[in-house]
Amino acid sequence: MTLGLTGTAHAAAPATASAAAHAERGAGDDPDQPDNPLYDAPEGFYVTSGRQSVSLSWGSLSAATKYEVYRAEAEGTEPDEVGPYALLATVPTPSYADSDADADVAYAYKIRALDDAGHVSPFTEPLRGTRDTVAPFAPRDLTRTSEDARGVTLTWRTGDSDSVKYVVYRAESPNAARVKVGSTTSLTLRDTKGDPGRTYFYEVRGVDAVGNESAPSNSVSGTRTVTDATVPKAPVLGDARLVGDRLSLSWSQSPYVPISSYTVYRSKSSTVDVTDPANRVATVTRTEYTATVGEDEGERDYYYAVVATTAHEVSSAPSASVKPAYSQPRPPGATQVYDITAGAGTVRLSWYGVPYGSDESPVTGYRVYRSAQPGVTKENAEVSHATSDTQFVDRGLTGGTKYYYAVATVNEDGLESALSPEVSATPTS
Repeated sequence: MTLGLTGTAHAAAPATASAAAHAERGAGDDPDQPDNPLYDAPEGFYVTSGRQSVSLSWGSLSAATKYEVYRAEAEGTEPDEVGPYALLATVPTPSYADSDADADVAYAYKIRALDDAGHVSPFTEPLRGTRDTVAPFAPRDLTRTSEDARGVTLTWRTGDSDSVKYVVYRAESPNAARVKVGSTTSLTLRDTKGDPGRTYFYEVRGVDAVGNESAPSNSVSGTRTVTDATVPKAPVLGDARLVGDRLSLSWSQSPYVPISSYTVYRSKSSTVDVTDPANRVATVTRTEYTATVGEDEGERDYYYAVVATTAHEVSSAPSASVKPAYSQPRPPGATQVYDITAGAGTVRLSWYGVPYGSDESPVTGYRVYRSAQPGVTKENAEVSHATSDTQFVDRGLTGGTKYYYAVATVNEDGLESALSPEVSATPTS
């Protein structure tokens, strides 16, 4: 909120007229300053209020080598309502920034020029300025006036402040951080940048001439309308892996425009051309795609991109083109049998399920190896059983015979882990 007056002060007559008058009266008419070349005050004196300082500028005089800046507290608006002037600074150039001014105190400023011979010019007419740190009043009655496919339109009242413009902010939830949408000198703004279908929360702040920003207005919500012609956002293709011959792609999609399908494209150029039907790989309804590809090294050179399509056949821009990271298939982790129970001609085993990471092939099952001799291995096992469960009942066993077991984990690539630690049990007859 600007408290002081700003403006410009000019010499009483143009420089050409002053020079003519000076020539007529003679340079030595002033007995205190004979032959004074600084017969006029500097012209074009400006004072500009700011938050960090009060800025002064004026036109230079060819005969001047320095300038004196004077300042006084301005107690009122009338010329005589000014405190005593004091020398504030002596500067070699025609500008000065008063950063030592007390905040929100109105000051009057005037300057004069000096040369090396001790001559001084008349003072400029005084002008007022303030280091203004007072924010304007907050705008009032922020209202959402319309929501359509073009955006959300907002209006508000000034709040009876000295704002010269208004800044509109929005957030994705009531307590989320605000981001700037735009600024305007009017009392209305349409936000055309929001995602269609997404609700935002808006507020507006006033800004005065020196950049002080007000407290926020009230908050309102608004949603840009989704129509049959709304273009969805491009998918964000995140995970892209090629493990052996197994391709896995997954992506995320903005949820605010309903998507009916995704089309996967690929090419050996680093930017996939999705306009070429020959590059189309598949159309899916989920945000993931898996496939078995050829095992030759040429399959590792493809880039992939995904396009989202609405039920109204409106397609997004393609995702970024991504080349899947290639790795050799890895065997899964080993398990451990935590319970083995013998029964009449049976042995029941239970073991821990084995987790797998995002960069690993999924575990699809387990294989139980059995031998009548200790030191069971995959090679010397007499029997093996496959199961997708984490337990197994071995039946038809001979009572009184001790059997030895170990379990291997099996993944989607058909690879097996190392065997679990060996366990044993003796069924009854």
